[in-house]
Amino acid sequence: MIVPYGRWKSPLTPELLSSSSISLHEVVVNESTGAIYSVECHPTENGRHAIIQHWNGERRDVLPKDFSAHATVQELGGGSLAIRPDGLITFSDEESSGIYLLDPTSSKVTLIREGVKGVRYADFCHHPINAHWVLAIKEDHREATPETQAFMVHNTLVAINIDTGEETTIAQGDDFFSHPKFDPSGKHVSWIQWSHPDMPWTGTVLHVATWEDGCLKNMRRVAGKAQEESITQPKWGLDGSLYFASDRTGFWQLYAFNMNDDAPRLLALKGLEEADFATAEWELGSSTYISLDTTTIVAAVITHATSRVFLIDTTTSCARQLDLPYLDLGSRANGIYRVSPTSFAIVGSTATSPQELALVSITPTYTVQRTVLASTASFHLDREYVSHATEFRAPQKYGPQCDGDVYMFYFPPQNPNYQSDDQGPPPVLVYVHGGPNGCVTPALNLEIQYWTTRGFAVCALNYTGSTGYGREYRERLSGYWGLVDVGDAVSAVDFLVENGMVDKARVGIYGGSAGGYLTLRALHMYPDVWAAGISSYGISDVRALQADSYKFESHDVDRILLSTTKAEDRDAELTRRSPCHFAAQMKAPLLLLQGTSDMVVPVAQARMMADAMHKCGRVAEVVEFEGEGHGWVGHQTIYESYKQKEEWWKLHLT
Repeated sequence: MIVPYGRWKSPLTPELLSSSSISLHEVVVNESTGAIYSVECHPTENGRHAIIQHWNGERRDVLPKDFSAHATVQELGGGSLAIRPDGLITFSDEESSGIYLLDPTSSKVTLIREGVKGVRYADFCHHPINAHWVLAIKEDHREATPETQAFMVHNTLVAINIDTGEETTIAQGDDFFSHPKFDPSGKHVSWIQWSHPDMPWTGTVLHVATWEDGCLKNMRRVAGKAQEESITQPKWGLDGSLYFASDRTGFWQLYAFNMNDDAPRLLALKGLEEADFATAEWELGSSTYISLDTTTIVAAVITHATSRVFLIDTTTSCARQLDLPYLDLGSRANGIYRVSPTSFAIVGSTATSPQELALVSITPTYTVQRTVLASTASFHLDREYVSHATEFRAPQKYGPQCDGDVYMFYFPPQNPNYQSDDQGPPPVLVYVHGGPNGCVTPALNLEIQYWTTRGFAVCALNYTGSTGYGREYRERLSGYWGLVDVGDAVSAVDFLVENGMVDKARVGIYGGSAGGYLTLRALHMYPDVWAAGISSYGISDVRALQADSYKFESHDVDRILLSTTKAEDRDAELTRRSPCHFAAQMKAPLLLLQGTSDMVVPVAQARMMADAMHKCGRVAEVVEFEGEGHGWVGHQTIYESYKQKEEWWKLHLT
């Protein structure tokens, strides 16, 4: 059928994506029974986070409906549950922030520590022998106001006695803590800590200590350095060694540390020296690798924002790639979890299937058997509709840095029922991810496929600062946020136009959070490039963002925005980097989507931008979603956001 690009009828409808899809989050495993428990967010239950048991070929929601297993430490979540050796599950309830113990057999829930308004817990770890002890990160907001939350929220590492409910602070004094872990003997504890202005991917420090029934003794620093070395995902192996990833070489490589050693040992894996074994930890509880037995690690290996799965022999430092199709194991919420010495659970997406939970078993000949336990979509998208990514690398031609390359994944229009009557190339939507220290991958993404099945091309951009390309590429953004990344977007469009892949007159740009900010900057800095833009919870005034920023990111704006600016020029620079002051330069119509309960980018940011555009006679529409935060979880919001975006692109690009 001959129909113009952008107006093809797609099997992916707003109804389908809002009512027949979920999101997958954390996983814990009862290794004694093989039962796997995953956290699923259900839009049709107003974004409730259920705990689903996968066991003996059946799935069952074991969490009573009036609970939601979602911790909100650092606002972005993660680290919401942990499993005890006896199979009981500790979790943080989203609404009350109370800590509870769940018996998945009976679904009985027991209160461990009553929720106190303003106090949150996450990142739990149970003692392997004395089941009444659990470690947790505590985040106390009680002294903070919206104006002081950047520095009056207090994070500590605590030990909680489940029998008595008594809580003891065992580490404090830094701004942040994560990954508290008991070793297999229960005699040692490891954790990471860091302070402003660092983020987990710029500089953290790994510590170990001796555990003595509720307190830590003999603390020592193992690795890491503020501003210079990021340590992530410390985990005790089954051989008693402490493993972790460090980017001291420029890539997050794996290291092993023995309590009797003076220094950690690099697991030098030939051919993988310029790969990342970890990713930027926006959420707590990341797990991109795990010990299977005393000599074997299974790990995601990430190069060019694309993951592969390897089996690593820690005694010989030999790595063997497994025949698994998961491409985005460096993305948030995806990971690898031990089930047995020869099997593991994995959460990730492939080139043809959306995010899924699977059980992988390894045979003695190293072939793999994969059983999908849950998919984020309850429907199947036929392969003939799937648009496959091609990676391109284009020279930087715009912006303050023109001495490197910019990376992108290009997804062409794909629908077997249609071809276009247009003589030229298709319209393109440039997708700019959030973060800005995040990434987009070549794995199947249903929102990208939503557009490609309708006849749009999508350019998913990994602009300067993206993860998945090593530390140097991440750090090239420092001081140049809102400049180099914007230039990269235009360089990518230039490349695609030069190669005849997209229509120069029909280019849209969209993104959320930092991607929304990039969208707004692009519309005024390069107004002739864009035909339309959509910003979801994007930043329009960086000065206001600094003034009411939440603790986790509150100092990062300085690093990525002002680290190359003289003190006397900082105030003027904040104005120069704030899109709300440049509405008059914007030519393209702008749609702003915003949650009213967003703590990361408050709703005032969208209203401010729209007001500025209206005063200049520009086209801007704001759609506010009541009660939604930084990203959509409710069924009606997801439905409405797809409808709004589709109408916007059809109106302005077709």
